[in-house]
Amino acid sequence: MDIDSGLEPDLEPNLEEFLLARIAEDKRIATDAAAAPDDGSSRYAKRFDPTRILAECKAKRRLLLACREARPDLHFLGRRTGGAADFPLSPRDPHQLAALALALLALPYADHHDYRPEWRP
Repeated sequence: MDIDSGLEPDLEPNLEEFLLARIAEDKRIATDAAAAPDDGSSRYAKRFDPTRILAECKAKRRLLLACREARPDLHFLGRRTGGAADFPLSPRDPHQLAALALALLALPYADHHDYRPEWRP
């Protein structure tokens, strides 16, 4: 298993696998942080409280699983014409909406080496 991506080597992740790996990574970091001593004095520490991050990871995972049930149309994400990148995608059915939700969940991880440009909403 590739430690950096959380996936098997030589496999290109799909969007769901990518998100599950990033959520698991965030959960691990928050769990480690929860075990570390905290004086609680900084606003940053309160904003990124490990308990809140763990709750966020759980919510993201539940949303991902709900989107999976809707059978997301990931081809919808790559349908932008040239010059339309600044306009929001308008999903026309639940499959496209699920794909858009997954793409938006992945967007904060766009700087990760496994992120693929065709996932950008």
